Amino acid sequence: MGCGAQKNSTGLNEKLRAKALVIFKRIDINNSGSIDKDETQKFWKTNFAKVNTQALFNAVDFDKSGQISEDEWMAFWEIVKKSGYTDKEISEELDNLMEGKAWVQFRKVDEFVKRDQLRKNSQVQQIVKQNSKRKSLVQQQQSFHQQ
Repeated sequence: MGCGAQKNSTGLNEKLRAKALVIFKRIDINNSGSIDKDETQKFWKTNFAKVNTQALFNAVDFDKSGQISEDEWMAFWEIVKKSGYTDKEISEELDNLMEGKAWVQFRKVDEFVKRDQLRKNSQVQQIVKQNSKRKSLVQQQQSFHQQ
């Protein structure tokens, strides 16, 4: 995926967040709230499943736990957006993932994460925490509206 767009620091819009979440839930077949390499390989079936899985985990498993939490997944897509990829480019990649196509390398995201590892205060961890708070707020709102 190339990126000729100018940098845009605003986060993902709700449509892209929803699309990314649908893919996460599709991969998370045991509905545990995190995905592991077995689930990911099943998602890709025979489409270079091991290669795609390794690339995905290299890019998204920020804490190197062997699991990708929903918060890490959503933070990754926020970082993609903050790295200068357009809504259209992100939407196309999410569509490709929904179809089971290969994981792409987001070079600007890789660079962002590498630079972040040298920082005293990790922006990646801040973005993961922001997504966790956002998810909690949404769950509280849904719970309130169901009462």
